[in-house]
Amino acid sequence: MYRIRVGCHLSYLTPAQTAAVFVVQPAARPGQVIDCERLHLSGAVATGAYLDAFGNRCQRVALAPGESQLRFDAVAVVPDAPDPVRPEARQVPPERLAPELLRYTLPSRYAETDRLLGFAWENFAQLPAGYARARGICDWVHRNIQYRPGISLPHWSAADAIARREGVCRDRAHVVVALCRAFNMPARYAVAYLPDIDVPDDGNPMDFHAYAEVWLEGGWQVFDPHDPGPRKGRVFIASGLDAADAAFATLYGGARLCRFEVWADRLQEAAKSAEPVLAPATVEAPAVLADAVALAAPAA
Repeated sequence: MYRIRVGCHLSYLTPAQTAAVFVVQPAARPGQVIDCERLHLSGAVATGAYLDAFGNRCQRVALAPGESQLRFDAVAVVPDAPDPVRPEARQVPPERLAPELLRYTLPSRYAETDRLLGFAWENFAQLPAGYARARGICDWVHRNIQYRPGISLPHWSAADAIARREGVCRDRAHVVVALCRAFNMPARYAVAYLPDIDVPDDGNPMDFHAYAEVWLEGGWQVFDPHDPGPRKGRVFIASGLDAADAAFATLYGGARLCRFEVWADRLQEAAKSAEPVLAPATVEAPAVLADAVALAAPAA
């Protein structure tokens, strides 16, 4: 198992009191244990935590006028194996899908499958249904939608990314989601902390990482167009129909992001004694928080 230290430090300037919802805290789930965590707020007040309709951990915050800060720090325990791959997985036809999966076959705000049906069938209908088709779509996005940090705008959708042939990981994930849904494969947008384990450092600052998951026989599988192969140490944060459901911050008012830092680092066994001592799931006062759908800032 890997022990991964994850977290973020966000700072905002607001002209008036502003309500916000932050989704930065990963939840315990099969294969993922949250060993310890701490959420520290400064310049704002935590007003309640809840699970949304997708099971994501959400923290409501009231940002006071002036500067507010949020710092989240946690240690997650995840398998040391790469993302599971089941190449034999078949597509489950719509009439056999569980009712709760049907919404993941429909168009959504940033994954407008209805606009991309013709493109999808023209380019991917020849691929075998199931894993092979989802893999083919993901590989096409990896090769043809150039990753360019900072290029994307919050309103860009899957169709925009295909037209421009560039975007950040948020845009590339939306393309995979939209094209898989064109073939009635349930697909969802997901966000994780993703450490650089057994991959070269690309030189870009760490960010929340967006990718796609597709439901095939046996359950959800990761299809990440950012990487040609499975990754290790992925710490799942949230998922939804698209980025509108899994933004790291949703602001109900004006705010300027003035600090953005994200980390995801493997803790070596020999360094355990040097690890910071984190409280088990506490929120410290005073209070804080910050950005993303303004009413969702793109993940990189």
